[in-house]
Amino acid sequence: MTIREIRTEDLERCSDLYSRVFSGPPWSEAWNEANAYNRLNHFYRSEGFIGFLAEDEDVSGFVLGNLEPFLDGSWFYLREMCVDTKLQNQGVGTNLMSVLIDCLKLKDVKSIYLATEREIPAAAFYKKNGFIQEDKMEFYCRSVK
Repeated sequence: MTIREIRTEDLERCSDLYSRVFSGPPWSEAWNEANAYNRLNHFYRSEGFIGFLAEDEDVSGFVLGNLEPFLDGSWFYLREMCVDTKLQNQGVGTNLMSVLIDCLKLKDVKSIYLATEREIPAAAFYKKNGFIQEDKMEFYCRSVK
C-alpha cells in the first residue's frame, strides 16, 4: 500500500469510494459519485487543503481537511476520512492518520478537530487514535427549512 498526497486527478476515484462507503451501513446515506465529487472537490479547492490517499491497485482510503488559523497557530479540521469497507480494521485508516499527523507536525499545527456520530465504529477508531471527546465543547445543528 502506498500513501501519498491527494491530487486533482484522484478526486473521481475518491468520490467513487466515498459514495460506496457512505451509502452503506451504518450511514446508509443517499450518496452518488456526482454529489460526493462536489463535496470532496469543495474541500480540495478550499484554502489550507491537506489530504492523503492510500492505494494499491485502487483507492483503499483517504483522509482530508483544511488548516485553519487560530490564536496559537493553525488547527486542522478533519473533514472526511473514508476507508473501503472491505479493508476496515486492517490498519489503512491508522496508517493514513499517522501520515496526516506527521505532516501536521511539520507544519506546527496545534490540534486536529472533527465531528462524527457517537454510536458508529468511526468514533471508536478516533478514540483509538488518540482523539478525545471534548467535555467543554458541543456540536450544534439547526434546520433551515
